[in-house]
Amino acid sequence: MFQVADIWDEAKKIAGNCDDDKLLAWLGDSVTLIANKGDFEGWKGTLDICTTSCGRYISLPREVGTVYAVNIGGRPTLGLGQLFNFHLNGPGDCGRSCSYDWQDTGTHFTYRDIDVPSKLIAYAQSELDDGKSFIVHGFDVNGNRLRHLVAGVARDGYPVPLIYGYALPASDAPVVARITGITKDLTIGTARLSTIDNDGATGILLGVYEPDERIPQLRRIRLGTACSWVRIAYRKSNPTFTSRYDHVPLKSRLAFLLAVQARKFYSERQLTDAHGFESDAARLELEAQNAVEAPTYTPVQVIDRNNIQDKTDADIR
Repeated sequence: MFQVADIWDEAKKIAGNCDDDKLLAWLGDSVTLIANKGDFEGWKGTLDICTTSCGRYISLPREVGTVYAVNIGGRPTLGLGQLFNFHLNGPGDCGRSCSYDWQDTGTHFTYRDIDVPSKLIAYAQSELDDGKSFIVHGFDVNGNRLRHLVAGVARDGYPVPLIYGYALPASDAPVVARITGITKDLTIGTARLSTIDNDGATGILLGVYEPDERIPQLRRIRLGTACSWVRIAYRKSNPTFTSRYDHVPLKSRLAFLLAVQARKFYSERQLTDAHGFESDAARLELEAQNAVEAPTYTPVQVIDRNNIQDKTDADIR
């Protein structure tokens, strides 16, 4: 692993005449060209998470791109797809499974859903962020799409006040029932989105958003059995670079520079050259990883159908 600064001058020569923002964007594209072609070490991670009081749903940090495996309370479990609740042998939406499994429920914009339709408020960590844009997309308690006016033109979403310190919702603020998306400005500190009563006394935290998040997206999983903690093995999201001091999760500098050259050829629509440099970049990174990878193997997993705790599938013939 190395820093963007370590290859900055060489990447600048390859990209040609461009500003820093464009070069940083190209560097992010270049890493993605390599990352999507293999299971590289720089993208693997594990983390432990404490669950909520119900212990059934967990919203994962934004660096989690794909969940590989989940241990519920330290016990290995079976992973289920996003459509498993529609499977004839599954628990559906009303039943509750007690087996050791987990289900990927896709991408969400908040830590948790709104339990009761409520007004919203956003709290700024830094007073420098007071008044910045924080727009929530979704529907109000009457089923109407959230909308607001900008210079007399209607736009999607409701601009939730982003306020430093104590705040109350406006008297005419909509009562939000469902959130389908969030867009926010770049901020200095984090922003916290919460529900709030008219008296400002109570509320439920819906999400905490990092300064560089523009369109927050959080992956959420459902646990088959409630537990106080889980351990997750995951593939990290592809990085976006904002400064020369960001880390590049690759082992080969040369592979990265070849990927930058491929990105340049793509911009010039020289596809044959782009494909060649992209292929060589992925090959060099794979060789660099294989040189340090331990000679281990992954045994075949076997599900003991006679000892499963949830007999839903086993009892149906």
